[in-house]
Amino acid sequence: MTDENYFFDRTAANLILFLFSFDPRFMMSLMKRLGFFGIVITFIALSLSSCAMSSCANRSEDFGIIESRSSGSKEVSAASAPLQTRNDSLKKLDSFETSDEILTEGSEESESSQAGDEERRMRVYNGSAGLIVEDTEESRRDLEVLARENNGYVESSYTDYVVLRIPAERFNEVFDFILTLGDVEYSRVETWDITEAYSDIAQHLNTAEETRRRLYTLLEKSTDPAERARILKEIGRLTEEIESLKQQMAMMEARVAFSRITVQITPRIQGSAQRYEIPFPWIAYLDPLSPAGSDLRAHLDIDLGGDFAVFDKENVFMAENSDGVQIFLSTVDNSPRGDSDFWQKALFHHMGPYYAKSIERTVAVGDSNFLGVEFLSKDRNPFKYYVGVYAEGRKIHILEIFSPDGTADFTSIYKAFAEGDLK
Repeated sequence: MTDENYFFDRTAANLILFLFSFDPRFMMSLMKRLGFFGIVITFIALSLSSCAMSSCANRSEDFGIIESRSSGSKEVSAASAPLQTRNDSLKKLDSFETSDEILTEGSEESESSQAGDEERRMRVYNGSAGLIVEDTEESRRDLEVLARENNGYVESSYTDYVVLRIPAERFNEVFDFILTLGDVEYSRVETWDITEAYSDIAQHLNTAEETRRRLYTLLEKSTDPAERARILKEIGRLTEEIESLKQQMAMMEARVAFSRITVQITPRIQGSAQRYEIPFPWIAYLDPLSPAGSDLRAHLDIDLGGDFAVFDKENVFMAENSDGVQIFLSTVDNSPRGDSDFWQKALFHHMGPYYAKSIERTVAVGDSNFLGVEFLSKDRNPFKYYVGVYAEGRKIHILEIFSPDGTADFTSIYKAFAEGDLK
C-alpha cells in the first residue's frame, strides 16, 4: 500500500469515527430521511471504516506506534519512532548493535587503551636501605655478586654505601632479597613517573630538528653572506640543543631501564648506637642518593641548563646529569621547631663525624637562603654531598646535591639556584 492510500484510509476512518461520535438518535434520524440510500451509504461507510482501521493498525505496527518493537535489548516506542520512517530504515536499525553492546565494547576498548597507557608509563625506581651487618666487606661482595647475577652492575662503592643498578623488572625481587642480608635499620622505595617530562623533551627535540631542517633549506637558497652567517650560527645553536636533548632522553631511558638501589652498610660492632640515635630522624636517615623528604611543599623555578634532565618538579624535585650528579629538593616537618641556623648547626654536629671534611655553606635560592654543609666522604675515591636547609614556619625545605666525584665543583649549580626562585 502506498503512502497516499494509507493517508486516504486513515482520513476515511477518522471521518467515519467522527460521524459515529454523534448521538445515535441523530444518526437514526439521518438514515430515515435518506431512506434506502442512507442504508447503502451507512453500509459502505462501515466497510470502509473496517478496512481503514485494519490498514492503519497494520501500518502502525510497522512503524512501532501501536505496539513497542524490540531490537535486541532496545525498544522503539511511540514517543521515539518518527512517523515518516521508511521500512528499509527500520531494517537497518534492526541490524545495528544495541546501545548496551556498544557501551560494553566501548568500555572494553577504553579499558584496553588505559591498560596500554599504563604499560607505556615511564617510571624511575629508587630503593634505599640501611643494614647492620657482621662483616662489611663480605656484605659488599655479596651485593656485587647479586647485581651481576641479575644482569645489573655496581654503579659505585664507598666505605658506607654500595650503589647497584638493577634491571627494572627485577627491582622488587632484588630489593626484597637485600633486606634479608642484615638487620634493617631503614628501607624505602621512591617512584617517579617521568612520562610527561620525557614527552616534553621529545616534543622539544622534534621542534628543534624540524627548525634546523628548515634553516638548512634557507641556507641553500640564500646568497647573502650576512644572512648565511646568521643562519649558520642558529644552526650551530640548535645542533648543541638537539644533542643536549638527546642526551637527556638517553639518560631518562637508562634510569627507567635500570633502577638504582643504595645500600648503607654498618658493621654490627658499631651498630645503630651512633648515627641512628641522632635525635632528628630526617638527619639520621639522610641518604646521599635519595631525597630526605617524600614530598615538596613549594614550587621551584630553576634552569639547570641542558646538562641536567629534570625527572620530577612537583612531588620531589629531582634532576640528574650524565656525570651522576643528582639534585633533590624536598620538604619535611619542622619538628622540633627551629630556624635555618639551628638546623645547619645540627647537621654539622651530628653528620660531621661520618665524613672526612665538613664545610658550612649558604646557598641562595632566589630570595631564600639555604644554610647547609658540604660533606666529603672518607673513601679513597670520595663523593661530595651538600645538604642545605631553609626553615619556613612548620616546614623545612631541604636541598641536596650529590656528586660521585669528590673534586666536583658545584659553583655553576649554586649560581643556577641563585637565579631561580622558590615559592
